[in-house]
Amino acid sequence: MFQHGFRSALVVLVFLVSTSTLQGQSRDSLIQSVSALPGWTVSGPPAIFNDPTTAKLGPDLISIRDAYGLSGVTVQDWNGAKGKVRSAIFQFTDSGAAYSFFSIRRKFDGTPAADFSAGTEGFQSGKYRYFWQSKYVVRLDGDGSAVDTLAGILSERILGGTQRPSLSNHLPSKNVVAGSEIYILDSANFQRVEGQEAGMDASSLGFDLSAEAAAADYRVDGKTGHLVLMLYPTQQIAKKIADQMNSASPESASSRKRIGPLLAIVTGITDASAKETLLEQVHYQSSVTWSEPQPGLGLGPIVVTAFTFIGLLVGICIIAGVGLGGRRLFTKTLYPNRIFDREKDGEIIQLKLDQ
Repeated sequence: MFQHGFRSALVVLVFLVSTSTLQGQSRDSLIQSVSALPGWTVSGPPAIFNDPTTAKLGPDLISIRDAYGLSGVTVQDWNGAKGKVRSAIFQFTDSGAAYSFFSIRRKFDGTPAADFSAGTEGFQSGKYRYFWQSKYVVRLDGDGSAVDTLAGILSERILGGTQRPSLSNHLPSKNVVAGSEIYILDSANFQRVEGQEAGMDASSLGFDLSAEAAAADYRVDGKTGHLVLMLYPTQQIAKKIADQMNSASPESASSRKRIGPLLAIVTGITDASAKETLLEQVHYQSSVTWSEPQPGLGLGPIVVTAFTFIGLLVGICIIAGVGLGGRRLFTKTLYPNRIFDREKDGEIIQLKLDQ
C-alpha cells in the first residue's frame, strides 16, 4: 500500500517537473545552452522579435509576419570550428502550429535534403535548411558542415516529444508524393495554399468553427490528384458543411466523402475510378467514453438514507409484535388455562424480610 502510494506520488512529481521545464524553455535558453558548449560562440547580440506582426522584419523574414500561432523569432549569428552559421528560431504556441508553418513552407519552397536529418522532419529551401521539432521551427544557413553540426546540437536541446497532428496521420500513406503533406489551421493560409490548387473557398469550410485541414498530392493510376481532409469538432458540423457543398455543386458529390466529423475531398482527378480508389483509403474511427456521475453526499441523500433505516426498524418492530401476539393467541386457543391465565397460581417463594 505504502509502496503503491509512493510510486504514484513519484510519477506525479516527475510529470510536474518535466511539464514545468518544458513550458519554461525559451529561445533564449536554447541559445545559451549552445553558447556554453566549447567550440561555439555567438557573433554579436541576437535579434529578438517577440511580436512579429508589428516588428520591423528583414526581407528574409517578412513572409512569416502572418504565420498562425507564431510567438516570436530570434536570429543569432554563430562562429563554430567548421564555419559560420546564422540561425533563426521560430517559436509557436504549440507543436501543431509549428508543423503547420513548417509544412506550408515546405510545400512552396522545399526540396528534399537527403543529407539533412535534424529534428523530426526537415527540408532545404535554397541556401536555407529547415527542421521542425516540438513547438519550434529552426532555419539555418551558412557553411555546410557547420550547419549540420549546429542543427544536431539544437535538436538535442529542444525539449518535448514531437509527433504530427492526428489529422495528418489520417492522410493515406500509399502513393503519396513525398513532401507534399501540409497541415492548416486558419482560413487565410488555406486560401493562399489550397485556393489556387484545389479551387476551394476557405470562407465556406468552417475554420471559424475550429476546423483543421490536412492535404497531400497522390499518384493514382498514372494520374496526380490532390486530397484534402477537413476535421470538425462534431459530426453535425461536418454534415452541415458537406450538405452545403453538395447543394452548391452536386456534380462534384462523387469527389467527397464524409466519415463522422471527417470530410475528404478529392480534386485534380476527373476519372471516377481513380477518385474512388483514393477516397477508399480514407478511414476514421472515433470512440466515446461515458462517465456516470458519482453519487452525492449532500443533505438530501443523508435524510433519505436515515428515514429508510428508521422505516426498516419500525417494520421489524411491527413484525416482531405481531409475531409475539399471534403466538400468545395461538397458544391460548390450543391450550386454554394451561400456560396463560391459569386458575391456580403457581408457587411463589417468599423471603418474609419484615419478620
